Amino acid sequence: MQGPAAAEAELSRSTHAADGVWLRANPRPAVALGATMVAVAAGAAAVLIAVRPPASGVAVAAAACLAGIAAAAAFLWAASRPRLACRGDVLEVRLSPLAVQRVPLEVVECVFPGSQPLGGDDETADRRVSTLVLRLAERAVEWRSRPVLSAWGSWEQGNVVFDGRWCEPLSQALAHDISARLLEARRRVTPVPPR
Repeated sequence: MQGPAAAEAELSRSTHAADGVWLRANPRPAVALGATMVAVAAGAAAVLIAVRPPASGVAVAAAACLAGIAAAAAFLWAASRPRLACRGDVLEVRLSPLAVQRVPLEVVECVFPGSQPLGGDDETADRRVSTLVLRLAERAVEWRSRPVLSAWGSWEQGNVVFDGRWCEPLSQALAHDISARLLEARRRVTPVPPR
């Protein structure tokens, strides 16, 4: 009989195995922001209809609504992309909507769970958010830091930190599963020489 952690790890393995995705996105915050963008565009359209003559006001309002919907759709698409995926001998790390960093597996040392204070640097904060930390080798100086969207995580001093609010729910089992996948991928890329 499997315990909850083992069942969760098996579910994670089966849902991630086919496409190389190791950490999925959490689309809920993006949906909320997208809905807000559409509401603002609809409000702007209503104001334009009220201010402009009916014929041109409706056309401008429709254009404003379509622009808001297009922007929201683009943001939702970008925010729903996987946060961490393995493609051959690289890990694709996505910590901003429009950029993906392709990190060679050979410079990735380990993956482990973490946490950080919710909403600030105060280490005594009562509320914390779960994180997943990807540690890069010190020798890989070119990978020490990258610009990221701070809400999604951070990338400083060789530590890539995924914020748990913008990815699938983080757990010990998921971190263990990703760590096992990393070891397996590194073995595949750099096989151990025979003795």
